[in-house]
Amino acid sequence: MKNGFVLIITVAFLAILAANAFIFTEFVRLRSEVQYNQNFRFLADRVARTGISAGEIVLSLDKNSYDWFDDVWVKPKSLVFPEGSVEVTIEPLDARFNINSILNNDKSINTQSVNLFSNLLSVMGFPSSLLDTLLDWLDSDDFPRIFGAESEYYGTFNPPYKPANGPLGDVTELVFIKGFTPEILMSGEDRTGLSDLLTIFSDNKINVNIASPLILQMLGYSTDSVEKILNERELRPLSMNILMNIDRQTTSSLTRVIKFSSSFFCIRAVADCNGVMSTQFLIVQRTSSGIKRLKWERN
Repeated sequence: MKNGFVLIITVAFLAILAANAFIFTEFVRLRSEVQYNQNFRFLADRVARTGISAGEIVLSLDKNSYDWFDDVWVKPKSLVFPEGSVEVTIEPLDARFNINSILNNDKSINTQSVNLFSNLLSVMGFPSSLLDTLLDWLDSDDFPRIFGAESEYYGTFNPPYKPANGPLGDVTELVFIKGFTPEILMSGEDRTGLSDLLTIFSDNKINVNIASPLILQMLGYSTDSVEKILNERELRPLSMNILMNIDRQTTSSLTRVIKFSSSFFCIRAVADCNGVMSTQFLIVQRTSSGIKRLKWERN
């Protein structure tokens, strides 16, 4: 009986040793994998940063007085290094509508920008009530508009929060505003999301040389005029004279809103180092004195 008990104890002890050995082996393997991935993550980050820097150089080399689809920075760039590869794309942000242009510097409401945003909602088929909720989020008072919402509404959430009562710090903040659902903000297979047409980085003017058809319609150009603009852009960069010949009345009302070059860009770099990815974004402003970095993000 005693021998049998000893045998059981011995087997149990050996089983524990075997389990501990297995756990230790797995721990060493996992630690090696983590170290391996961390090493490649570090390299991927470095390669992505190199891609960002390359994008800055490309932008600085463009000396045209206009920005158009034929410019050197428009086409994506692929760079290959011994450590990995990186895809670099550059998007002009002033081809979008600056949502913060609705507020003037003194925090009063800019009527022209309000009308443009109302046009954009209409063009995209979104509820006009979104204008009220946006204005209530931006303005400094606590009195809701007819279809708007102020502190009383946002205070019912768990946790409660308050409207910004000022300009947005990022377009993603729209998700906190009543009515701005993910279905409205995010793009799908067959639709453009509102967020893809908005920015907070620009001089409040829109580069019509690169603006999308939806933005051109937002500006007030008819479907026929938009088609003519797109046809002209296939041949050459636009100018004020070209737009005047297409639609003098609409263009005349937009002289303070449109331009033909870009100053604000988003450089996106996606690096791949042995299957480990790193995506980085840099918002820049191109000035006469060079490239000014505004915001850097990493995914």
